[in-house]
Amino acid sequence: MSSFQFFMIFVCLLSLSSSLFTFTSAADGTRDQFCSEESFSRNSTYQSNINLLLSSLQRYTESGYDKRFYRTTEGQDPNMVYGLFQCRGDVNTTICQDCVTLASTYITQNCPAKKEALVWYDECYLRYSNVTIFSIPVQNPRIVTYNLFNITVETNRFQKLVLSLLKEATTQAANDPKYFATRKGNFATSQTLYSLVQCAEDLSNNDCSNCLEEAISSLETIAIGASILFPSCNCRYELYPFYNENLTTSPPGKSRISSSIIIAIVAPITIAAVLFLAGYCFLTRRARKKYYTAQEEFVLKIAMNPNNKYLYNNTKYKHIRAENDETYHHGIINPQIKCYGGCSSVIETSFRDNGTASSLSCTDFVDPE
Repeated sequence: MSSFQFFMIFVCLLSLSSSLFTFTSAADGTRDQFCSEESFSRNSTYQSNINLLLSSLQRYTESGYDKRFYRTTEGQDPNMVYGLFQCRGDVNTTICQDCVTLASTYITQNCPAKKEALVWYDECYLRYSNVTIFSIPVQNPRIVTYNLFNITVETNRFQKLVLSLLKEATTQAANDPKYFATRKGNFATSQTLYSLVQCAEDLSNNDCSNCLEEAISSLETIAIGASILFPSCNCRYELYPFYNENLTTSPPGKSRISSSIIIAIVAPITIAAVLFLAGYCFLTRRARKKYYTAQEEFVLKIAMNPNNKYLYNNTKYKHIRAENDETYHHGIINPQIKCYGGCSSVIETSFRDNGTASSLSCTDFVDPE
């Protein structure tokens, strides 16, 4: 099995385990958050306006509008609050509604009394500020996330494929009403690379394109998966499907796989992957060792037979490590006899008998018994 095939089997198992988590809801955790350092007084007018804003964003998702982007304001200067949310372009209205509700609760609890805050989930992001944030491309703060594993085979081809897919998706997204696009391509025969990009829907086409180009250029594409989050755009790639490829919606109220079921499925797969790696290494070493056993026993019979006319005193048994071979050579070593095995099915034996040099293959040996 080649190193590339072995690596791809490992990646497939890892990807399968990772992809199962895409079926869970946003309640399982946020991607990241940002809370400004500037604060406001609790129970102030600004606090009341934030509460009204978040309620307004949630009500919009409950109104039945099939729209994944919404922006609004609450209050008057100097206490006006600007806010918006955007759901991922492939999620249905139910998932969008759940995500916005969770984001509203999360941002209140984790960014208390902050004048500006932003929270990202896989399915949506929500943002509010004390200054206008509408139709303005913003690239900071930025959150970059990488998979723990890097590509170790065909690295250049992988990186070129990542950039190619993300750039193609950028071109499509900048001209799409939802400012959303996905692309996929084959990295190996049985391994597909998936990519996704999205912009805030109130940006211009050029601003969307520029934002995504900056995001893509900021990514190091050596990891098997990565994402970068800007307030105005984001992009991501993985070796497993993390979005709805058909861009279809599931029926409202359809239950999602619970965390306990996910754990029950992922745990055996992870264990199987570890056992596979351990078993592969064990069987490989065992096969090599078994190959030499018959040869060693036969040579030892010759070496340990005191009546054998080819042997001399002080015969020693030791292992010789080949300098340019990953296997071990085993032999009977003394000044007169050298027996090597392992390079092929032939053991070449050189010895001296009455001053005459000879060479015997495995088939030439006669069992001393």
